[in-house]
Amino acid sequence: MRIFIATFGTETSTFASFPTGLDDFKHHAWAEHGAEGAVPSHWNAPARTWLARARALGWDVVEGLHTFAEPAGITTRATYEYLRDRILGELAAAGPVDAVLLFLHGAMVAEGYDDCEGDFVTRVRQLVGPDVTIGLELDLHAHIDHVLVETADIIVFYKAYPHNDQAARADDVFTLVERTLAGEIDPKMALFDCRTMGLFPTTMQGPMIGFTEAMFDAEGKDGILSLSLNHGFPWADVPIAGAKMLAIADGSMALAERTAEAFGKRFYRDRKAACLPFTSFEDAIAEARIAGEKPLLLADTSDQAGSGAPGDTTYMLRAFIDSGIRNAAIVPLFDPLAVGICQQVGVGAKLRLRIGGKFEPHSGPPCDGEAEVLFLKRDAYQEQENGGELHCGDIAVVRMEGIEILLTTKRVNVYSLSMFERHGISLGDKQIVAIKNLYKHTDLFAPLVRRQLYVASPGASDPDWAALDWKRLPRPIWPLDADPLGLDG
Repeated sequence: MRIFIATFGTETSTFASFPTGLDDFKHHAWAEHGAEGAVPSHWNAPARTWLARARALGWDVVEGLHTFAEPAGITTRATYEYLRDRILGELAAAGPVDAVLLFLHGAMVAEGYDDCEGDFVTRVRQLVGPDVTIGLELDLHAHIDHVLVETADIIVFYKAYPHNDQAARADDVFTLVERTLAGEIDPKMALFDCRTMGLFPTTMQGPMIGFTEAMFDAEGKDGILSLSLNHGFPWADVPIAGAKMLAIADGSMALAERTAEAFGKRFYRDRKAACLPFTSFEDAIAEARIAGEKPLLLADTSDQAGSGAPGDTTYMLRAFIDSGIRNAAIVPLFDPLAVGICQQVGVGAKLRLRIGGKFEPHSGPPCDGEAEVLFLKRDAYQEQENGGELHCGDIAVVRMEGIEILLTTKRVNVYSLSMFERHGISLGDKQIVAIKNLYKHTDLFAPLVRRQLYVASPGASDPDWAALDWKRLPRPIWPLDADPLGLDG
């Protein structure tokens, strides 16, 4: 067998003001000479999994470009078309193949393209013809409609949020592709529209734990090959947005449709209890004033890079200062200019520094104050819990009004405790730890903090869905509309 593999994606917030360009791909995750030549990370975990599986079978593998950009605003048309056409050209140059395996995101929007993945995979199908098996792995925060379902043969989404199963789901994709090529199975895919948007964690607590277990339990039984809940990305104003349930059955479209509908309706009935709870900014700051035996963790959800926000607002910092909160840490805050100034003056320097509020209109006002430089690191990185490194650019840690602030030259989230440990910030002695994350940190910090609040702070990724200026979102959809499927009664 001869297969082609490639990686291409980003998560697009249509509410973010700054575009995604070619350099955003090149500076985040870029491997043009094979995935194994890149530092291991969750961005290349699927490709590395597919390479290992294919080589164990003695298959011939041709690799195209592997690239991902950090979530941000709409991708420029020139960037999307250049990367799309480059990978298509690599596929054409590979000659005849038996299968194409692609790791995409699923929520990429570009100028003139509401559904980049649908456009890209349609062109792949046109290039390889109807008999080549196409397998996709997608982020569960994707958009999907009939285009991908009718164009690809196999689609598997992550099941875990926070995402820690990229390699496991890549393994699922490969197994289904292998069995399809061997003639063992005839996959039929069906999609059910849950008419729902939001954020639905699958760990720690809530009904999504049991729902995810039920998907795993059903796979491989009674003709069901794979089940995926596509949660959708809630900061994208596009016509195909919203949660969908995908079922793959062996040889029976009717079975796939029944199963997708049954699981989709189960999720719909649980949607309110499954939704991530948010705390108002005012209530979060009020609780932060109360001391405890362990730190209180505040997730600055509206300004976290993982949802396309700039990552440089200072509302939390200013609220701490104004409230008299001093023993705190804020990690990370994107400010290349401030990092450069700190690198210039060196560790131990004291200076008046302007922090944050620089990148785009959602960034808000900067915070000016007397700062002491505590730590500097060039080409810094944090280790990932499942192995590999995630690079953060250059880092400066400063103290302002007793608050330690980790500044970066690259927009990043906190993926592991090494983000603190490697850069001189202790956690145990802090009253408050504020991080620019949404949910991916939750399991990580659970034993270390007294409570975790997901704060509806000011920023580009406002979790108050009704406050966003929707123009193209499909309606009706919950929670903007009370009961779109009419099942609550």
